[in-house]
Amino acid sequence: DQHQAGALRDEAVNHLLERLRKALETERSFTANSAHELRTPLAATLAQIQRLRHEAPEGPLRLRAAKIENALRELTRLSEKLMQLAKAEGGGLLSEAPQDLIPLLAHVVDEWNHSGGHRIELHLPTRTSLYSTIDPDAFAILLRNLIENALKYGTADQPVEVSLTDQALLRVVNGGPPVPEPVLQRLTERFVRGNSEISGSGLGLAIAKTIVQGVN
Repeated sequence: DQHQAGALRDEAVNHLLERLRKALETERSFTANSAHELRTPLAATLAQIQRLRHEAPEGPLRLRAAKIENALRELTRLSEKLMQLAKAEGGGLLSEAPQDLIPLLAHVVDEWNHSGGHRIELHLPTRTSLYSTIDPDAFAILLRNLIENALKYGTADQPVEVSLTDQALLRVVNGGPPVPEPVLQRLTERFVRGNSEISGSGLGLAIAKTIVQGVN
């Protein structure tokens, strides 16, 4: 009887875990699909409102069009963040074959420096190659979110230092006053942002944390 009762309990627990797994997969799938489906209409609407802003005469209409354009840009960025979060939470963060992180790191930093004013200082390891099993796309998403956060919230007249050590320790360091410990502990939660007037979704560090936890 005890053996049968134990088997029933194990079956109930396994059934509950399976239901939870399916629920999480459904949530991630919905998030990713919704964000993906929003990309095209958002891009089309943004193009139309940009055209309207350029064609509108100076005055309230042009100002209103500019505000709508900014709002659409924020929605587009949020959609991209949701897709990244869905990827981070959905697994697939490891590659079948080890990848050299050095050219991936250099490429992402080069992209940011071309578009963001060359504020990023890159420090590479002494080794000529450094292999890891992290998925290249996941590594790029991790790095872009850390760099974006550092550029947005760091001191504007100080560079952002990105470094990778021979032991594959990645650091992204920006200048600025220290973040209070109570605030720092919550910054990696979803939709939590520091005390700043800078716009953002509050998802960047949550995405980075999810990727780091997923590859460890």
